[in-house]
Amino acid sequence: MISKRKKVYCVMGLAVSMLVSIAPTALAASTVTLYKDTTYQTIWGFGAAANHPVNELKTNYNTTVQGEILDKLFRADASNAGLSIVRMEINPYTAAQDAVQTTFMPSSGVLDWNTDLHQRWFAQEAKNRGMNQFYALPWSPPGWMKANGSPNNGGHLSTSQYDNFANYMKTYVDHYRNVFGFNIKWVSVQNEPDLSTPYASAQYTNSELDQVSAKVADAIHSLNQGVLVGAPEGSNRTASNTYMTSFSKTTRDKLDFVSVHDYSAYADVNHFGKPLIATEVSDFQNANDPSITDGLKWANMIAADLKRGERGWLYWWAVNPVSNTTGEGLINLGANNTYTVNKRLYVLGQFSRYLRPDDTRILASSNDTNLVSIAGKNSTGRASVIMINNSSSAITTTINGLTLANVSARRTSATEELTKLTDIAVTSGAITATLPGKSVTSYVEY
Repeated sequence: MISKRKKVYCVMGLAVSMLVSIAPTALAASTVTLYKDTTYQTIWGFGAAANHPVNELKTNYNTTVQGEILDKLFRADASNAGLSIVRMEINPYTAAQDAVQTTFMPSSGVLDWNTDLHQRWFAQEAKNRGMNQFYALPWSPPGWMKANGSPNNGGHLSTSQYDNFANYMKTYVDHYRNVFGFNIKWVSVQNEPDLSTPYASAQYTNSELDQVSAKVADAIHSLNQGVLVGAPEGSNRTASNTYMTSFSKTTRDKLDFVSVHDYSAYADVNHFGKPLIATEVSDFQNANDPSITDGLKWANMIAADLKRGERGWLYWWAVNPVSNTTGEGLINLGANNTYTVNKRLYVLGQFSRYLRPDDTRILASSNDTNLVSIAGKNSTGRASVIMINNSSSAITTTINGLTLANVSARRTSATEELTKLTDIAVTSGAITATLPGKSVTSYVEY
C-alpha cells in the first residue's frame, strides 16, 4: 500500500514533469550581422524627379520657403534627406505650346538654350547643396520629329528622324554637362514608351525602340564623357522586360543599364546582365498619405529592390503641385508659402543619407522576420546599416560585425523625422539597440 506522503510526492513529480514538457522553447535573441567581405552592387543613389512642378516652387514661393524645401531635399546634414539623384525631363514643347516645358530645339537645326529655366534653377540649387548627379530623359521628342506632329497623345518618332533624334539627345547631354555644368550621368531613351497619354508621350514598337536605342547609345557614347545610356523605362517591369527581350543582342550590348518603373506587380528584369535602376513610382491613384504607414511601404520596396542587386531608387516628383492631392510628391506644396513634408521623404533619406553614391552593398543578415536590414560600406570600409522594424512593437536587437569604435544613428517613425539618436560605443564588434515599432533606423560607424 502506498503511503499518502508517497502519493503526494508522485503527484508533485508528475506535475513538474508536465510543466517541463510543455514549457516553451526560449526564443533566440534578435540579431543582425554585417559581413563586410560579402559584397554586392555599387550604389548609384536615391532621388526624385524635377519636371514642371519645380516651376511652381521657383515662381510662387519666397526665398525662405524655397530654401527650407531645397534643404530638406538635398542637404545631407541635420534632419535633411540628402537625395543624391535628380531626374530631369528633356522638354518637348515649343514656347507657343508650353512656356515652361520648352524644348531647346524648336525646329530642325534651331537651338534655343534660354529654356528649361525651372529645372536648371532646381538643379543648380541641388548642386549648391552638394548634390551633382542627374538623370535625363524625354517624355516625347519635339513634335516636329513625330508622325503625329505633337508632343502629346503618344504618336511615333518618324523613321526619317531617328538620326536627328539621336543627335538631339547628344546635343542636350553635351550642353548641359559642359556649358551648364550639370553632371548628367545617366540618359534614358524614352519615358514609358508603351503608353499614349494626353500629356507629353511617345510610343515605340519593339522594333522601333530597338533601332532608336542603338542610335542614341552610339551618339552619346561618341562624346566619350562616360555618360551611361539606358532603356526601356516601361510603365512597369513587365513592359521593360518585354522590350528588352525583343531587342537585338547588338542593341542590348550597347545599353549600359536597364531602367524600370514600379507601377505594377514585380516582374524579373534582372536577367540581362545589366545594372538596373528603378526610376519612378508613386501613389498617384490615391489621396496623399503623409504617415509612417505609407513611409514603411516605400521603405520595404526600396529594401527589396536593393536586395535584388538594383543600383538605386527614385520616387516620382520631388514636390507635388498645390492642385494635386494625390501621393505623387515627397513634399506637398500648399497655398500662401506653405508646404507639408511626407514621411516618405524622411524614409527615403534614411537610405540616401546612409548609402551614398559609390558605396558597396554588403550582406546584412537578420534572424528576425520583423526586421529588414540593408547595409553598405564606403571606400574606407566604414559600414552603415538601415533597419526597418515592420512590427507594431519595439524590438531590441544586437548588431554584429562592426569594426570601428562608435556608431551614430537617425530614425524616422510616427513621431520622428530623421531624428538624431544618442551615439553608441561598439563593444566587441557589436551594439545593442531598441527599435520602436513601425520605424526605420540607420546606423553608421565612425
